[in-house]
Order: sequence, then C-alpha cells, then structure tokens
Amino acid sequence: MQLAPRPIAALAVVGALSLLAAGCSAGGDTDPTPSATRSASATTTPSPTPTTTDGVGEPSSGATAGDDDVPTAFPGSGQTTQPDVDPSDFPATAVLTFSGWDTGSKTLQAGGLVSGTTDTSGTCTFTAKKGTVSRTATSKAEASASSVNCAQVSFPANQVSTGTWSITLKYTVGSKSTTSDPMTAEVP
Repeated sequence: MQLAPRPIAALAVVGALSLLAAGCSAGGDTDPTPSATRSASATTTPSPTPTTTDGVGEPSSGATAGDDDVPTAFPGSGQTTQPDVDPSDFPATAVLTFSGWDTGSKTLQAGGLVSGTTDTSGTCTFTAKKGTVSRTATSKAEASASSVNCAQVSFPANQVSTGTWSITLKYTVGSKSTTSDPMTAEVP
C-alpha cells in the first residue's frame, strides 16, 4: 500500500474537517435554502508566494517561488527535519531517578538508570556534594530491556552532614562516560 504524500494527506484532513464543520453547522434546521455563512474548504489553487524586500521596495534575492516546496515534518507527528545529534561522545544518557533521606536507615540514598544502552560492562558512580565536601559510591550495572539500571546506593549519616546535597550519576564504559543532571536532597 502506498501512502499519499504529506501535502495531499494534509489537504485530505482539512477537507474532512471542513465537511464535518459544515455538517455540524447545519444544526436542526431542515430548510434547504443556502445560508450566508462560509465554510473552509481545501483547494489546490496556489496562494501568492510572499516576497521580501531589501528596504527600497525591490525584491530580495533570497525569496524564490520554489521555497514553499521544501519538505517539512507533518505537524503533530513529532518528527523533525533536523538530524539526531548526540552532543556527547557516549551514545547514552544517565538519569538520576531518585535521591532522598531515609529516616529508617539514616542514610542518604540515590538510584538511577542509563537510557540508550544495554551494555552492563560499565560502572555506576554516584557523587554527593555539599560545598567543598564530596562523597562517592559505586553500584552494579544491571540489564533491563531497554536501559541499564544502576543499583541504589546509600551514604551513611556519619558521611553526610545536615543540609542540601547535590547528587549526580556518572556511567563509565572504558574511556567514555555520561553524567546525569544533578538532583538535590535534604539531610535533616
């Protein structure tokens, strides 16, 4: 089955919505005489091509009649015409999923995952910082269907003082790594 090109599909959607709107506007009136209201309709008549001027009233060289023919993503499709580019050298993203104080065990706890990879050969390193004080803890990388889960870590009360701590997760495989955005947690 061959799909219609996007401009034709868009016109079909507009046409269908126009028919629906026209049917809804008819209401309960059974009088067949035409009304003075206009409904939107899809036509294939080309609209005038806008041109830009150079400030003196002369058309600039940047506008051409074919500019409207550049393919773009269909609105609402979630697709873009831009290529996917990962700014880091590691094709995965570390995400801190939780951090907080556990009153029962009196520990600062954190956990996270790494999306975009299922390679569990790496190391999960959690870093908690407050001012100039920094604490680290590592955990095991565990496989899941579409990501790597980094097992929960705990920083004991004797290692973390009262106040706000900033926690990050770094996942390292060989010489490549990815680091999460920080998440804060309060230690009472």
